[in-house]
Amino acid sequence: MFDWFLTPLPEVNPMPPMPPMPRRVAGALPALPALPWVGAGIGLLRNPTAFFQRTRARLGDTFVVDVFGYRLFCVFSPRGVQQLYAFAEDQASFGLATFELVLKRKLPLELLVGRRTFPHTLFGKQETEDYLGCLEEAVGAQIEELGAHGRCEIFATMRRLGNRLGLSCWAGREAATPPTLDRLIPLFDRLDSGDSFVRPAQAFVTFATRKARERRAMHGIEEIFTEILQARQRTGIRLGDYLERIADGFADLPAGQREINAARDIMVLHMGAQSNLYAALAWTLVNLLLHPQYLERVRDGDDTLLEQCANESIRMAQRSITLRRVLSPLTIEIESGRYALAPGVMLTTMLPVNNNSAARGLDRFDPRHYEGRRLAKDVPLPARELVSTFGHGIHSCPAQRFSISAIRIALRRLIDRYDLQPHFSAAVPRPRQVGGVARAAHPCLMTYARR
Repeated sequence: MFDWFLTPLPEVNPMPPMPPMPRRVAGALPALPALPWVGAGIGLLRNPTAFFQRTRARLGDTFVVDVFGYRLFCVFSPRGVQQLYAFAEDQASFGLATFELVLKRKLPLELLVGRRTFPHTLFGKQETEDYLGCLEEAVGAQIEELGAHGRCEIFATMRRLGNRLGLSCWAGREAATPPTLDRLIPLFDRLDSGDSFVRPAQAFVTFATRKARERRAMHGIEEIFTEILQARQRTGIRLGDYLERIADGFADLPAGQREINAARDIMVLHMGAQSNLYAALAWTLVNLLLHPQYLERVRDGDDTLLEQCANESIRMAQRSITLRRVLSPLTIEIESGRYALAPGVMLTTMLPVNNNSAARGLDRFDPRHYEGRRLAKDVPLPARELVSTFGHGIHSCPAQRFSISAIRIALRRLIDRYDLQPHFSAAVPRPRQVGGVARAAHPCLMTYARR
């Protein structure tokens, strides 16, 4: 989730020429026929997961796809996926690939300049422990807002709750409380980098408008956090929360610029967390409602099962495409042979292709696939990297502990407080999404009543 956040901002250049086709030591490399520049992009945008599944069935586990000026070297075999995760960042960069294909297309680049706050300093074990009180307070506020009974759409409600959870932890109580919360949420929705993979075709609109909408949202958020920090300064009282810690990192800057830079760090951090947190919350609740036998055990106090359900829900809802931009000539050796990759090629896999098919039974929701937060050892995989929720190795998401803790705390409180009744019999992912945890294709309505 956060690897792009750890990568220094690269120099922004015009799109380079298409890199040469990867060379196989012997034999031809399977590739789709394609239109100039557009390549196979139109088919991919219609349904990315189905596109890669069909292409794999047609061409095998290793193939090349050209998409909108980018050359994707796609790997789905055990050895291929292992190699994708094994390359060092200075050989094949995850951060630069994400910057090139997502962040550069969506965010004002000035938002990414001069960052001083990084996820590994905010999502360690102790930091997550520090957040627990904030998470409890945020859920309590959401329950108070829901009232004694009502009807809601699960993904919309979890989106609001997810914003509340994150802002309460690193942006201060003021940001997580109306009316400031109601000012911030629409602005974050406009700026949201996650929109680039939920609705990838919107990138063309962002390009045509030169990010005007996103830049207005950025300035609006800057103004709100400047108000919060300046109001605190006037009182002279320090709260010692993470908002102040982030602002203290810019203490050497003049007043005004200090608040803007702190606000920008919060924006990047919050968007990184929210890109998947609320959808993971929503799918966990959806799956519990669709499997009442697990819901009852969770209601009886089984938090281990609740965490298993969260990880299983994330696994099944993953729509992430993992890309690594080749930075220097390298050779990849996998089951089908040895291949020479030139700089500029995107080494690629898409998680849902293997997540739901790499072993028998993975096409069904079953929390026993997980032992705590790890895939169970009895899931018979030829390579553990074939199934992913929070990534592998150096690219594992640093916010995993925080995310699962937030899901456990939030859903525990909601399930204990309310009787929940689904008004849907199934839920399916949005087909056009390419990246992140899926959003639902159709509304998932539920009614709730205080127990």
